Amino acid sequence: MTLQERDYTLFLNDEEREAFELEENIENRKGVKNHREFPRFSHPDESVREFIWHRRSLFPNNYLHLLEYKKLDFDDEADQYHDVIYKAKNEQEIQQYIKQNRKWFIPGSIFLDYNFGHHDAYLFPEQKLGNEYAVDYMLLGKNSDGYSIVLVEFEKSDTPYCRSTANIESESVKEGLAQIKDWQRWMLKNQDYFMRNIGLTQKGIDIPIFRIFYYLVVSRRDYMNDIAHDMRSQTMYDMRNLKIVTFDRLEENVRKLANNHSW
Repeated sequence: MTLQERDYTLFLNDEEREAFELEENIENRKGVKNHREFPRFSHPDESVREFIWHRRSLFPNNYLHLLEYKKLDFDDEADQYHDVIYKAKNEQEIQQYIKQNRKWFIPGSIFLDYNFGHHDAYLFPEQKLGNEYAVDYMLLGKNSDGYSIVLVEFEKSDTPYCRSTANIESESVKEGLAQIKDWQRWMLKNQDYFMRNIGLTQKGIDIPIFRIFYYLVVSRRDYMNDIAHDMRSQTMYDMRNLKIVTFDRLEENVRKLANNHSW
């Protein structure tokens, strides 16, 4: 599933084509370059600048360009998201809110919980793992070490983290953890196939297994107590490369985007 309504691999007009050709000519020119020379920074038309940012990326239709969202009031967006997660009865309602309104910055804000994405950031909703599984979101991000992946599972927000009658996880938490364990087993067996299938191998990119992370979003903070916090911490300790957060974490992250220039 792509993020944008238009196809950024295609030119809509000569202005986009000429600006992109100039971008490439400057990129290939020898010697020191001033970033302000590049049309992606200097072109007077904002839509052309956005096109170049997408077109020059690895995956133009799944590229997350934070500057495109800077015109938003992130506090207001976080308030709206807050209302959704406190009214939603299931994860589908939250997913519909994000996808139907193309609020990709909400799952994109997950990058703030990692140290990659500020050099390059992509979001793939409903990413398939072969024919067996599909993750809610796949984040692909880059830092100075290279690219990393985060596979994201959304479960219910309107659910306790653990049962009140016993110190065991609620059904939604158990289902989310079981799903992620399935993904981890699948990835151990099919990592090379997966990298080819999503087009990274063809682009000369190899992501080691220790840079593939898993992210479970479930429950809300008003359902968390000391026991729930301890159980969550133990599970993250036991399951490598796993983060478990409540839906409130993404609300906080969206608010932080107001002060960020990159993911």
